[in-house]
Amino acid sequence: MNRSIFFAMALLFSAHFSGQESYLFSNDLYSGINAAGISPTHIFLNPNPWEVNLIAEDIFVQNDYGYVSSQSILGLPGSTIKTASIPNNIIGANTPNVFDYYNKDFTTYHFSSDFYGPSFSIRTTIKEKKYAFGLFSRLRTQSSTINADNYLRFDNQQILEPESYVMQPLKMSFMNWAEFGFNFATKIFSSADQQWIIGGNIKYENGLDAIVISEKSLELRRTTETDSSGVGRKIISAHDFDIDASYATNYNFSTKRYEPQRAGTGFGIDFGLTMIDQDENSDEYDTKFSLNILDLGYVHFTGENHNFTGTAIQLTDNPAFENKKFDDPQKILQTLSNEVYGDPQQSFRGSGFKIGLPTSVHMNFSKNVGTNKFIHANWIQRVPVFENSLRRSNIFHISYTVQKPVIGYGVSSSLYEYRDVQFGAYFRVGPLILGSENLLPMLFSQRKLHSADFYFALKLYPFWDNEMKRHRRQKCHCD
Repeated sequence: MNRSIFFAMALLFSAHFSGQESYLFSNDLYSGINAAGISPTHIFLNPNPWEVNLIAEDIFVQNDYGYVSSQSILGLPGSTIKTASIPNNIIGANTPNVFDYYNKDFTTYHFSSDFYGPSFSIRTTIKEKKYAFGLFSRLRTQSSTINADNYLRFDNQQILEPESYVMQPLKMSFMNWAEFGFNFATKIFSSADQQWIIGGNIKYENGLDAIVISEKSLELRRTTETDSSGVGRKIISAHDFDIDASYATNYNFSTKRYEPQRAGTGFGIDFGLTMIDQDENSDEYDTKFSLNILDLGYVHFTGENHNFTGTAIQLTDNPAFENKKFDDPQKILQTLSNEVYGDPQQSFRGSGFKIGLPTSVHMNFSKNVGTNKFIHANWIQRVPVFENSLRRSNIFHISYTVQKPVIGYGVSSSLYEYRDVQFGAYFRVGPLILGSENLLPMLFSQRKLHSADFYFALKLYPFWDNEMKRHRRQKCHCD
């Protein structure tokens, strides 16, 4: 399938988008403001009176559509990756460094990037009541396809497509956005036996790029046409389709430059409630239970909305698509509009559309098992609220961590989408944090390399502060 047809098919065969954060490091007491997006109350537990995040980035990718054979992430730079070729017997099963396909009936792809810019938090006492406050800046990108109908598996295996193939209805939402948030937390129920902490984030969302595609109905048909010389050619066409497509972007396709400006605005909130068993004068707790509702809100974009409803359109061997450079979404949509309606502008339906934030419920249980030693269990379940909401990953995650003022480290195991087992680890020393929720593909050659995760951060905080030093600094109220 050539490049122009790929762009047309990409509009037809997309699905939901989601994301992931570093759950392992977020359980560290010293993660501070870096954990505010997962647990808004976490800054209140930070033993340090202040801390500053200079930079942090978490990149995650996972898919079951394709893989690179016999390779690791660290081995990819400098490697020559070939594409599988069945006629030449170059496939992942017998050749290293080959991009091959899983060829499942339904496929899932997931990429997310969460970049924390300058952010900070402080703990203070106001009228004998303790509070924690923070400000954070993030650049977030979420993109995935969950259980997408994999029609391309026939072409990948060089198998003749069915004469008629009815695609399953799909919906896709992609967003790239900047987020600026105010984080707060404090104690409630002061007379209770346990400590109860309430916290939240109030977030302003600055939309940069977005795509929303809804495929309500679509049938793909294969026919054969024979020319005057008796040579047959395969034709793939789309029938009885009803597809909505909207987009907004800051990329200038004329100058080939990214020109950041506001393409959408919105607001979001996070809410957290935590119960802990902890001595008032101790940094460590015995047990902790936290319930969080994350990313409740949406972004309203100004871009282009299009609708394509028709009975037939030819996808292959179509002069409108063949040997054309479609690197501008507006050109793609106008070309499709011309093919469907005979008018490049008729598909346009307006300029405004909304995308919901990746709303989810996050539950955490943590237990102290020794001095500076903890075990944790995290469960996060996506609960999309709006019609075009981003879809966060479903995750069950357990970990063991050692947390000291200067050094922290831990290991974890997780179930991505409740089915794929991953192992992770992190290490914190002074201002530097390095970690991965999916460590093995980073370091070791995988028979089928199809996923990876990497996290790093640079922070400033009083590394040598501790419980005893803070106790000595307290004012004495003796007579």
